Amino acid sequence: MNHQAAVIDLSGLPDATNEVYVPLYTNKSRYLVLYGGAGSGKSIFARDKLLYRTLTESGHRFLVARKVARTLRKSVYSSFVRTLSEWGLLHLCSINKTDMEIVFKPTGSTIMFIGMDDPEKIKSIDKITGIWLEEASEFTLDDFTQLDLRLRGQLEHYKQITLSFNPVNANHWLKKRFFERHDAQSTVVHTTYLDNRFLDDAYIRVLNELKETNYSYYEIYALGKWGSLEGLVYPHWELVDEMPADCEVRRWGQDFGYNNPSATVLIGIMGRDLYVQELLYESELTNAQLIDRLKPIPGLLTLQGFLDSAEPDRIQEFRNAGFNVRPARKEVKAGIDKVKSYRLKVVKGSQNLINELELYCWKLSRDKEPLDEPVKQHDHALDALRYAVFQGNQFEVKKLTYKVDGLQLHTTT
Repeated sequence: MNHQAAVIDLSGLPDATNEVYVPLYTNKSRYLVLYGGAGSGKSIFARDKLLYRTLTESGHRFLVARKVARTLRKSVYSSFVRTLSEWGLLHLCSINKTDMEIVFKPTGSTIMFIGMDDPEKIKSIDKITGIWLEEASEFTLDDFTQLDLRLRGQLEHYKQITLSFNPVNANHWLKKRFFERHDAQSTVVHTTYLDNRFLDDAYIRVLNELKETNYSYYEIYALGKWGSLEGLVYPHWELVDEMPADCEVRRWGQDFGYNNPSATVLIGIMGRDLYVQELLYESELTNAQLIDRLKPIPGLLTLQGFLDSAEPDRIQEFRNAGFNVRPARKEVKAGIDKVKSYRLKVVKGSQNLINELELYCWKLSRDKEPLDEPVKQHDHALDALRYAVFQGNQFEVKKLTYKVDGLQLHTTT
């Protein structure tokens, strides 16, 4: 069916555009690179530009991607649906909640949401007309190249890849690709919280307080500068394909959250090697929902788990559900030292854990000397890791073995 661009009256929509982004609505560069500080509104603009093109241009097949698929549903996808509802246009859309696809019926344009950890779905999508990489710093150069090569062919409208990110690591491929050489096909835009007239005063205070707690964070997250975080808590770790099946010790750790994510990790210890794998990382889960997520993992019920002891009622609910769990020891510095006594090996696919490892750092003095206290940010999966590891040798290991996709879990008591 041929669709004509719908005549949509956008004049009555809420004015949510910051001045710095207005010229970019008509920008047609193949690569639109939006980088800078937190709270700058770059992700909101990227979303809104994609929506405006969906509403006013026909036949699009837009792709919105993050590194991990499960992070999309409660973040970017929900933001699109909520915005269409606020704009009073949801009744004109066909929404597939399972596959996370939105079709705007008057134009026939489609927005699809995928994670780069879902290669089969990526292979099945063709005739892409535009792409947005949210949190682009999570992607590898190979991820970017795969998607870039899929944006091809003769199309009615211009083709564009939008990349939005905070410039955390000065050694990242994004800096080499778009900042260290000139690319005539690129438009690069730097913004900070000072460009966002909608930002609330409380969040501005949070950003400004980083001057005192960690100036490196302030430069990256407030000023949006390329940086290399000083005083990383875990500067040395290795990425591995899988956890060995014959680890001497297996345990799991749980950090509770709701607005912040709940994080579950599995650990395996073999000699001085500590393996860790992310099992769950998700916000807005009640305890009952969290239990329902974890119960289907074979062997996890009987595998010894160490849970955030700040919430004893939640631990009791886990026990009532049949889990073999104990309250975790909470001494932060001693727990970190215990983790650092091993060679840390992270199983591929543990993207949120990896993100935290790259950002979790010690508070710095005014002289930029690390203190013995970590910044209380980017630590949910790492807290769960610490809970699972920091138990000493007080628990005897019983090797009752279960198979989970080729991975063996051993119970401990």
